[in-house]
Amino acid sequence: MIKLKDVYYTYGTRYAVEGVSLEIKEGEVTAFVGPNGAGKTTIAKLISGIIKPTRGSVYVDGIDTKKSSHLEIIRKVGIIFQNPDYQLFERTVLEEVMFALKNMGYDRREAQDRAMKALDRFGLSKYANRPPLSLSGGEKKRLTFAIVYAWDPKYIVFDEPTVGQDGLNLKNLRNLMDEMLKEGKGVIITSHDMEFLWPLNPSTFVVKEGKVVWMGKMKELFKEANYSDANLIEPQLSVISKKLSLKEPALSVEDAAEVIKGVSNI
Repeated sequence: MIKLKDVYYTYGTRYAVEGVSLEIKEGEVTAFVGPNGAGKTTIAKLISGIIKPTRGSVYVDGIDTKKSSHLEIIRKVGIIFQNPDYQLFERTVLEEVMFALKNMGYDRREAQDRAMKALDRFGLSKYANRPPLSLSGGEKKRLTFAIVYAWDPKYIVFDEPTVGQDGLNLKNLRNLMDEMLKEGKGVIITSHDMEFLWPLNPSTFVVKEGKVVWMGKMKELFKEANYSDANLIEPQLSVISKKLSLKEPALSVEDAAEVIKGVSNI
């Protein structure tokens, strides 16, 4: 479990995160949503140990990130940034995936085996000897997935993972997250893509101006309030569910179809 206890973080004199307390469980999907500049990515960096709280504490499976090395935390928490160019610097795609593995103590042969399996998983093995920055935007995004996937952390943070991905790759991303959940991993997502998040029904934290202003399951979010001021667009299935006067919102097209069939058969 990941715990944030009364966490503050400042950039200069400005609070980017202010008084945040929450828990994230393994084996579940957790989403941070809200407007640009709300503090979502800062929370993701705090969770992954890249930055340390100015005040308060972050615990990853009981380990205080302030009192541990970054390497100790990333063995448990991997983060995939929105902009892949921030993570890519090696000469070849293969060496890019191997870099973290070698730093974690894997010998070259095992690091290469793990790296090639990860590249194959994301359809990138044919690019193993290409420079990473020569890949397309979508391919670079998948490469960052492969880098983290290769070392098999317990929690994986996806920062705006749907940006630059086409329909097929979004489906593959959903399948990947499903696989991780079956393995008991924690999937943590920052995103504006409510259509992608909705079927997952994640434990959701709405973040505004560095504060968590709402928490609960996503299917309850648009029942309780209008969060247009947090730049959240209500998913189509939520809107349809309201128009059909469903007691519980449909999380998939199949759910909605079953309800419509049931009404039509009455």
